Amino acid sequence: MSTYLKLTATVFLVSCLLSSCTLLRFAYAPSIQQVPAFKEKNESRVTAVAASTLVGTENSYSLQGAYAITNHFAVTAAWYGSLRSQDELTYSDGSGNTGTDIVKYKRSAAEFGAGVFYPISRDKKVFFELYGGYGFGKNNISDNSTTNSGALGFHNSKTNRYYIQPSFSFHTGENFTLSTVLRFTSIGYSNISTSYDNNELESYQLLQLTRNRLLFVEPALVTSFGFASAPWFRVQAQMNASLLTGNSNTNYRSNYFSLGFQFDPVKALKTK
Repeated sequence: MSTYLKLTATVFLVSCLLSSCTLLRFAYAPSIQQVPAFKEKNESRVTAVAASTLVGTENSYSLQGAYAITNHFAVTAAWYGSLRSQDELTYSDGSGNTGTDIVKYKRSAAEFGAGVFYPISRDKKVFFELYGGYGFGKNNISDNSTTNSGALGFHNSKTNRYYIQPSFSFHTGENFTLSTVLRFTSIGYSNISTSYDNNELESYQLLQLTRNRLLFVEPALVTSFGFASAPWFRVQAQMNASLLTGNSNTNYRSNYFSLGFQFDPVKALKTK
């Protein structure tokens, strides 16, 4: 019986080391969605937000700008970047020595878009918005360890994405807006350079990136609120979820929460 228990424990330990006790490599992290929630011509938005995944430790930021050229048409632009973004796994070699494997992420992207917005209620408190756009950037993954200096492995690539984003914005008060969004994102990876071999690429579920684009469905809830004394300033919060569609088998971040500040420079000038 003792021999059987030892064998079972050995099998369990080996399985743990080979599977569940391995850090995943996340090929995709959703970007913070931009929802201007315009109501009329000459409105503007300058937004700065920070986001964090609800699972894992990946943080990002975004600087966004939007302007309503007419009563129904607007343009947008944004920049996304990584803050402290890494996953860690601490292990022991059985002799009392411990180490930590670290996977770091560095992502950045620029994005440009345009869209329309129309009131769908008589009191003009409910608006339908439809935006679409294109983005491009970098997606870098690197392996590190506390027991070794320098990167142990890497997977770097260029990214390009297309998105279409319908939403409904409810202006329930003069200084409060709630938006429900459903964004469809198609992202492709190119110019891939990596130190991983084919077995590692398959194990980390990165091999799929060389074959076809990934399509995500991304619902979000966005709210912003301000103050009567400063109608040009608001606090914005957003909750997002990402769902990979199709037959692709890739690790990705599935959600985040963001918090930031939103300014309307045009309204600020008019107020002054």
